Amino acid sequence: MMALGSDLAYRTAMTAGPFVDSLAGDVMAIAHSLRAGDLDDALANFETSADRLQRFLTFLVVASELLVDTRPALGAILADYSRRLLSTASRIQCILDERDLVGLTIALEHDLARTLEEYSAYRRDVQIALQPAAA
Repeated sequence: MMALGSDLAYRTAMTAGPFVDSLAGDVMAIAHSLRAGDLDDALANFETSADRLQRFLTFLVVASELLVDTRPALGAILADYSRRLLSTASRIQCILDERDLVGLTIALEHDLARTLEEYSAYRRDVQIALQPAAA
């Protein structure tokens, strides 16, 4: 079962880079839509992006747990990154609860999108670390 999870994590790692790049771009587009006053479209796209963010966070948690034994430093880096990303998401939830669209726009542009873009620094190391051992 562990091999199946490791294989899935590796396959996910191979697509995580383009996935998170797309997500960061979508987050920026949502912020621009909010600035332009296109609230219906922006909020609908935000809901879709929130689901995608949840999937990415799940991947980060699984990957960091898988790397604890084999690459502890990288596992710790991913765990820290996922905590920062989750903290950003929590701040955005608070902003949403306050119905602060200006704050949401700023948080999306300057916090969430930038934090998502940070994954590119880890992308290659994660792919290599999760690569299945040759049989």
